[in-house]
Amino acid sequence: MPLTQTQLTAAVADRSGLTKADAKRVLTALDEVVLTELGNAQKVRIGGLVQLTVRVKPAQKKRRGRNPATGEEIDIAAKPASVDLRARPLAKAKGALPSVQKARRRLAA
Repeated sequence: MPLTQTQLTAAVADRSGLTKADAKRVLTALDEVVLTELGNAQKVRIGGLVQLTVRVKPAQKKRRGRNPATGEEIDIAAKPASVDLRARPLAKAKGALPSVQKARRRLAA
């Protein structure tokens, strides 16, 4: 089961010696700072855990394609340009990953 916001707040409070209310304010402030920076299309690095990058996906023109089920040629509609968010795990996050066997056991449960 994924870590909930309440569980994250409690864990941060326990490990940092803050009260739960203070830890919640810290996490709220972190949310606000990250969202503001992403709104300004800035790259955000959260500790050594993850790097968030805003990227612009270019527009795609209308094109011909093929229906894989029937083989019939079809028109694929044009797509406008859009903004995308990329999250890249960094060294600390990659180093914290479990072994393949341990991950399979945990995910199967």
